[in-house]
Amino acid sequence: MPESVRSIGATASLNHDGAEDDDFALVDLRLFALTDGGEQIDDPQPASLSVRCARDKLAALELSVLMSMRLSRPPTGVRLEAWERVCEVLAAGGIETDPATLHALKFSLVPDTELRDAQQAVWPS
Repeated sequence: MPESVRSIGATASLNHDGAEDDDFALVDLRLFALTDGGEQIDDPQPASLSVRCARDKLAALELSVLMSMRLSRPPTGVRLEAWERVCEVLAAGGIETDPATLHALKFSLVPDTELRDAQQAVWPS
């Protein structure tokens, strides 16, 4: 039986390019698809898209990401381009799918260690 994609997500990391902003953080998102076999297929681009988030709201970053991803609507623009790249990598591995199908799957956000630490630093107590 051919393998398929079971879910999607994005790894998230703080972007340190540009001028430092004490009030807002730029968070880079690298989209991925997770296969039934557990393999994570990343967008070949280091950052699929970025979101701007108030530093004091980093603990609620997942909500900002979900809103910016517009998962209830078909992907367009940079989201569409990123999913097309992921589909190309999947196709090279024998899994045929399309951006709209991927975009409709269950989504999870995976912050890297630095971002997780920044989120915990502003977590409401």
